[in-house]
Amino acid sequence: PGAPHGSPSSDDRHVGDLGNIEADANQVANVNIRDSRIRFAGDGNILGRSLVIHSGEDDLGLGGQSDSKTTGHAGARLACCIIGAV
Repeated sequence: PGAPHGSPSSDDRHVGDLGNIEADANQVANVNIRDSRIRFAGDGNILGRSLVIHSGEDDLGLGGQSDSKTTGHAGARLACCIIGAV
């Protein structure tokens, strides 16, 4: 809480700042992300939180736009879901 938006390697960032994913010419993206801050319990718990895919490139908090430090100036939301356990 209160941290600025950043890259996965930033010391000060949101837990869910996971960087950019890239889709191919067929708009298919294969994603395999490992992150040291994400947890399924305790600090960094992401259960019940959302995952959002944006339309543009995330500037990782470095773009100088008014929303760089909150959303990475990544554009409109394309897809989202709630993270749960099965």
